[in-house]
Amino acid sequence: MANIRENKREGKVVSYRFTACLGRDVRGKQIRKYTTWTPPAGLTPSRERKATQRAADSWEEEARAEYQREKAAAACGAPYAIPADKRHDDFAAFVEETWLPLQVRGGEKKPSTIAFYQNMVKIIKNYFQGAVLQEIGPVDIQKYLNYLRTSYKSKYGKPLGPRSVRHQYNTLRQIFKYADRLEMLVKNPMDKVEAPRKGKKPVEAMTEEQAREFFVLIQDCPLDFRCMLQLLITTGIRRGECMGLRWGDIDEQQGTLTVERNVSYTPESGVTVGTPKTENSVRTIPLMPSTLKLLLDYKKDVLRQYPNAILREAYLFPQDGNVFAPRDPNAVTRRVKRFMRLHNLPDLSPHDLRHSCATLLLANGADIKSVQEILGHADASTTLNFYVKTDLRQMQAATEKYAAAFNL
Repeated sequence: MANIRENKREGKVVSYRFTACLGRDVRGKQIRKYTTWTPPAGLTPSRERKATQRAADSWEEEARAEYQREKAAAACGAPYAIPADKRHDDFAAFVEETWLPLQVRGGEKKPSTIAFYQNMVKIIKNYFQGAVLQEIGPVDIQKYLNYLRTSYKSKYGKPLGPRSVRHQYNTLRQIFKYADRLEMLVKNPMDKVEAPRKGKKPVEAMTEEQAREFFVLIQDCPLDFRCMLQLLITTGIRRGECMGLRWGDIDEQQGTLTVERNVSYTPESGVTVGTPKTENSVRTIPLMPSTLKLLLDYKKDVLRQYPNAILREAYLFPQDGNVFAPRDPNAVTRRVKRFMRLHNLPDLSPHDLRHSCATLLLANGADIKSVQEILGHADASTTLNFYVKTDLRQMQAATEKYAAAFNL
């Protein structure tokens, strides 16, 4: 039964406020609806009470019927049927049942991207469990970001770093942007939340002395692993791009390799072959003569087992027993790190060898545009800001050239 409250002015009842409880939301909070009713003039107090009760009962019946229609429409997948200001959607359910299937898994995103977002929303869903999508405000999101920086503990027992917090922020932006596009929000709370700073992780790369030692040490590696290491550090290709190379991608006459595939691994999909990271990542890279010679020696070994016609479609670094299936990139990372530790070299990953390639190229006179093209970056600022490490010796050389130019 609807609650009835008198609205008085100067001690006289001028109208009545009706309140009906229509149900409870996902957090157990009552869903209420309100209206104001003004009685007709000239009624006696007794008749006014009866008329008020009849009006309240009639209004409550209509309100409940409308609410049930809205719930039924939502259950049938008609989000537009309910105005945003009347919705009470479970946030975690929206993420799991709507956003992930339609925007992440249902598009053209790569398995690694799908795995990334699925990992991001684990923390988000846990924190906002039981929250109503439409009731999450800018302050709630800011509190969440602060929680990630201070109270949350990762599997390593530490709060999230700046880059990880920024990833969480961007994931929330995607979620609320989609809800807004479906007209499920009155206002998008992310519009009022300032993006946290990314922070800049120092780039790890070899010095020239370390690189010289590296090139000596790989001489004793098995031929396939030696080819892999030399490709990573002399061409700057990503580990997934390296695992995606087929023999047909090597142009022996021109001395080049073409990058047009990327291999990734996720627990859900296993090892998969897709396109490189961006459009600019599809590229042709010149090979150093020593790298080309090494690849041709490796090819001779492989040709003893497979005819040349078949070999064009075979992967340079295949899975054991199947030349037409690429190797897991994670296994490559583990092998590279073991090699570095074994020889007391810096604890670098395959991606750090890519960083090293850019640094060594620039340190030895390569122009930034050429390095950008070799790495497959969309613009030179990425190459400069994230992949190039300048050491003290390079800075000293730069100041010496400046001094010499002006006899300082």
